[in-house]
Amino acid sequence: MSFSPVVSLSRLRSSLLFFCVVFVWLPAVVHCQLYSPLDPIFYFCSRWFSSSVVKDNTLFINGGIETFYHSGITSGTILGINTYMIKVSMVTSWDWKTNITITDEDKTTANPKTGTYPPSLVRGTMFHGPTNVQEVFAFGGTTFMGNTSFLGYVAPDASTYPLWSYTYDPSVQDPNKWNQYDVGQPWKPNHGAAAEAVDQSLGFYLNGQIDKGTSAATQNLGNETTIHLDGMLIIDLISQTSRNISTANITGGGPRVGGGMEYIAPVGKKGILVALGGQLSPKLNLTSNSTNGNLLGFDVVDVFDINSYLENTGGNGTWYSQSTSGDIPQPRIDFCTVSISAPDNSSHHIYLYGGRDPVKSVEYDDVYILTLPAFNWTQVNFGQSPRWGHDCHLVGNRQMLTVGGNTTNEQCDWEIKGVAILDMSTITWGSVYNAFAPEYLVPTPVVNWLGGSPSGGATVKTPVVGYNQTGLAEVFNTTRLQPSSSPTPSPTPTATNSHKSHAGAIAGGVVGGVAALAILAGLLYWLRARKRKNMVPRELDGAEKAELQQPDAQNAHKGHYELPAATKEPAELSEQHGASEAPRETFTEAAELPGTNTVPGGKHGVPMIRTPSTEEPHFPFARDAALR
Repeated sequence: MSFSPVVSLSRLRSSLLFFCVVFVWLPAVVHCQLYSPLDPIFYFCSRWFSSSVVKDNTLFINGGIETFYHSGITSGTILGINTYMIKVSMVTSWDWKTNITITDEDKTTANPKTGTYPPSLVRGTMFHGPTNVQEVFAFGGTTFMGNTSFLGYVAPDASTYPLWSYTYDPSVQDPNKWNQYDVGQPWKPNHGAAAEAVDQSLGFYLNGQIDKGTSAATQNLGNETTIHLDGMLIIDLISQTSRNISTANITGGGPRVGGGMEYIAPVGKKGILVALGGQLSPKLNLTSNSTNGNLLGFDVVDVFDINSYLENTGGNGTWYSQSTSGDIPQPRIDFCTVSISAPDNSSHHIYLYGGRDPVKSVEYDDVYILTLPAFNWTQVNFGQSPRWGHDCHLVGNRQMLTVGGNTTNEQCDWEIKGVAILDMSTITWGSVYNAFAPEYLVPTPVVNWLGGSPSGGATVKTPVVGYNQTGLAEVFNTTRLQPSSSPTPSPTPTATNSHKSHAGAIAGGVVGGVAALAILAGLLYWLRARKRKNMVPRELDGAEKAELQQPDAQNAHKGHYELPAATKEPAELSEQHGASEAPRETFTEAAELPGTNTVPGGKHGVPMIRTPSTEEPHFPFARDAALR
């Protein structure tokens, strides 16, 4: 099977029209099922460098390079991009070989305020966002320049709006499903490592790059030229603002691309980030490409103490470098990671799967586990089907869900639905997702050296090679406190950026409160007037007043309001509760601060899953020469 990257729109339309006409004339057919030539499910061959996230029992997949197989159009496959938002139901168990449910939704409606269409990019990331809103976020990415004749190709736009939100609330219809945000940064990065503290509504994006597909301003860059970006973005997903902090002290001495990063919630006062792997620019030059940059080894990882930043949001926080031991993986990029803790939180485990070495042209099909705080690697799986450019997520208590990936030597993905499942306790690959799987147990190969049991009780509680810095030991020795039932939002990063206004929510609360008070006061007055009419008048005690009903526990913080018994006018809220105006016209969607950022049914202190960086070489196949 050969690639046919350029297929004319007229040929696509004529073929589909012929298909439709033939079936319309068949007596038994009452309608024509016309699939779009870009449908990423029906014509799926392979997909990689997409971004994805799991929220509310749904896997969302956005963007990515895709090859399409359409036997009615060409004898080969078509190289292009996924232009849909794909959704995979995770509500019930499924087997991707028999009964998985996958749907998609096109992105053909422009943002009504800006006239901009939601982009379909590669090497971006997705964020879960606050748990009490039915929306997910897409951040960063770049335009795939490998086939500009593809039907869904759109030239790079400005980098002004690197953050988009997608609302999946069924009551919200186009054109209001997609919104875009200016987070106050000069570039739209890609190829970086991402993590998210869902319980704090914070997203993190480490380094990354810009390239020819970044924006209209970078069109003069060569096809294989990239410029690496310094710093780590901390993105407040409630206010849609960000701040870029320095990463000058991380391993390698310069910005990296293609690495991974995980959020470990139970460690430290506010959790930690663990950054691992990636590729540096050669000799730390500004420009690079994927075949000559130095790969970072996994013998050292970097740890960021989130609390060190939150206590001083004007600073850069504290990074620690820590040596590792054990079965250290070969250097690579384009792998995926997920993290999970032992049931008793005595150990925390980062699973690393797949990846590639673009310098040596080597791809990997293996699984390693980095165990904390021992900082020791254990290889638990090795196979013969390399995969890179994929995402992975923790689902169903103890399963790693892989999404997409390039299989290099195969025309189409043998995982014909683009997903696979690994039982993280038994280290068994399969096609079945179990929505009701038992709790996670530490794998036997790890327990053998860690001590304790599969349920916890680890006896190795410090790095096998010792702590590189005493400050990191103090972070690991700090127990995270259980949050209150109504946590306060995290400090907003100090940046002058436009963000979603809370005016709608505030105004709605004021109007609703005043209306409720007015109705209650009127009813109270009517009842008292009727009672006085039917009873012998008596003199009221001077201190007696008719009180409004005591607020319930949920609204107790709103205060206790009293009205005089004889008043005829409703009480008004004070001026300090008035509505506020949105600071920018570009943001019209109202958002409320979440009452909680802990996933429903979840347990605070259990690490959040994380999608790794997604990055793509300019010539993604080993068979590049045949495509040029």
